Amino acid sequence: MSWHADHAFTVTISGGSVAGLCNAIALRKIGATVKVHERVPGPMMARGAGIVVQNELIGLLEENGAGPLPFTSCRGRRYLNPDGGDGVLQDMPQEFTSWEAIHAALRAAVPDQCYQAGSEVVKVSQTGSKVLATLGDGSVVESDLFLAADGSGSAIRRKMLPDIDARYAGYVAWRGTLDESDVPPDLLPFFDNLFTFSEARCGGHMLAYFIPGSDGVVTRGSRRLNWVWYVHVDAADLANVLTDKNGIRHRSSLPRGTAPENAVAKLRARALREIHPKMAALVSETRDPFLQTILDVTVPKTLFGRTLLTGDAAFVVRPHTAGGTAKAAYEASVLARALKLARANVDVALQSTERLQLEHGNALYQYGLALGNRWSRERATD
Repeated sequence: MSWHADHAFTVTISGGSVAGLCNAIALRKIGATVKVHERVPGPMMARGAGIVVQNELIGLLEENGAGPLPFTSCRGRRYLNPDGGDGVLQDMPQEFTSWEAIHAALRAAVPDQCYQAGSEVVKVSQTGSKVLATLGDGSVVESDLFLAADGSGSAIRRKMLPDIDARYAGYVAWRGTLDESDVPPDLLPFFDNLFTFSEARCGGHMLAYFIPGSDGVVTRGSRRLNWVWYVHVDAADLANVLTDKNGIRHRSSLPRGTAPENAVAKLRARALREIHPKMAALVSETRDPFLQTILDVTVPKTLFGRTLLTGDAAFVVRPHTAGGTAKAAYEASVLARALKLARANVDVALQSTERLQLEHGNALYQYGLALGNRWSRERATD
C-alpha cells in the first residue's frame, strides 16, 4: 500500500505509557494521524522511580520538539564495600530523571484529541491492509497500522505469540524514594552529587541517586533520593513475596504502599546484615518501599501483518541495563524513519523496523543477562 499525500495514514496505538507516547510523537511528526488508547482512566501510576537519562530518549524529544525533560546530575560514582567506609570514587558525570517526569514530558507533546484514557483495545483483526481494533465499549476503530504498546503483560502479545512466557530472572528489585527534606542530615551529604553503589554480602547490589521531585522540580531541597536493591528470591518463594498486605497476589510487582509490614521489616533487617551501613539507613528511613520482579521476555518476531509489537510488549529488558525507556524511544524513531523513507511501501518499512527491533532487543537481553549473571556468580562464590 502506498502512503499518498491525499490519504491520511492512520495509526492506532494500544497503551499510553512511555512506548505508546514515544510512537505517537514520532509518527505525528512525519504526518500520520494517531490515536492512543489507554485503558487506565485516570492519571498513570508511576512504573518504578528513578531512571538514568539515555541519549535515545533525549534525541527523540529534541527531534520532535518535545520536552524539556527535567533531570538531576552527579559528578561521579562511588563504590562501597558492605563493611563500611567511604568507598572508591570514580569521575563519571551522569544525569537522572524519573518515570513520572518522562511520562509528563511525553504526554505534554501529545494533543488531548489524540489520547483517549479509559479506552482499552480488546481485540485486533486485519482485513486487507486495514487493521480493526475493537474497544472495550464495543466500538471498532480502523487504521492503516496498529501498534501494541500495552506493556510487559501485553494481552496482544499473548494472542499473537501464545507460547511466549515471561521468564523469572531469579531476583527482584526492591525500590524506594525519599523526599530530600526527609533525608536525615547525616545521610544527605553522603549521597549528594554521586551515583552510589554497594555490593551485598550475599549477592546482589544496591544503588542510589537523586532524581527530580514532585512535578519535576530539581532544585536542591526539593529532589528525591531514589534507591534500588536487587535481591535474590527463590522461585518457590515468589508467590509469597508478591502477596500484599491485604492477602492479594500480584502478577509481577507490589505497588508502593502495598508491601506487608513484616516483609518491610525483614528487608530492613537484611539491609543491616548485608549492605553498607549508609545504604541500610536509607532503606530504614524509606516509608513505603515497593517491589518489581525481574523478568525476561524475548520474542521471535514483532510484526503480524499491520500489527507491530513495541516497547515492553515486544522485549522486556532488565532495569539495570538502563535500557527500557531508551529502547522505547529507539523503536519509535526507527519506525518513523522507516515509514518516512519508504512511503511507497509501508510493509517494507515495517519489515525493516522489525529487523532492527529484534536485533536491538536481543542485544539488550544479552547485556542484561550478563549483568545478572555477574552478581549471581559473586553470590555463589561469596
